[in-house]
Amino acid sequence: MTEYFTNALVLGVEDSGEMDKSVYLFTKELGKVKARAKSARKITSKLSGHLQPLNFIKIRLIEKNGFQAVDALVLDRVKVSPAALDILDFIKDMTFELQKDKSLWLIIKKTFHDIKNNKKISYRPLLENLGFDPKFAQCSVCENKNVVYFSKTEQVFLCQKCAFKISKNELVLI
Repeated sequence: MTEYFTNALVLGVEDSGEMDKSVYLFTKELGKVKARAKSARKITSKLSGHLQPLNFIKIRLIEKNGFQAVDALVLDRVKVSPAALDILDFIKDMTFELQKDKSLWLIIKKTFHDIKNNKKISYRPLLENLGFDPKFAQCSVCENKNVVYFSKTEQVFLCQKCAFKISKNELVLI
């Protein structure tokens, strides 16, 4: 049994079983992690308020046949907005479990700091860190060098003209 005490961003929460929850986290020390929070759906649960999406938390995880969230404390909350939820979905979709990446952690913190301060956000730093540098990209359909969108599902860049064929919820503006 291994114990971890780290900072994390709560990416999402799902009900699991009768009283448990599954929590998706992006942690500073481990990367993306899925952890079980026992009895988190009980009305007397101390964890449930802290394990909400868009919360930056300090968490204690125990690893034994998967991860279990034991303690959590909110350090910072990001106001719920469509932009913030889109970034959460992007991080959840584009990262792999247990791929430690401290530079990505710093970019995520800066991105949510910008959202909190009502600054314009860009997916460019996230894409660059994940290996999809738009600087050298071209549209995957027409090979136009002027790309403005990235498709999460296809993991390709698209120009303005070719992007209209793709569903808007799988595209991010660069």
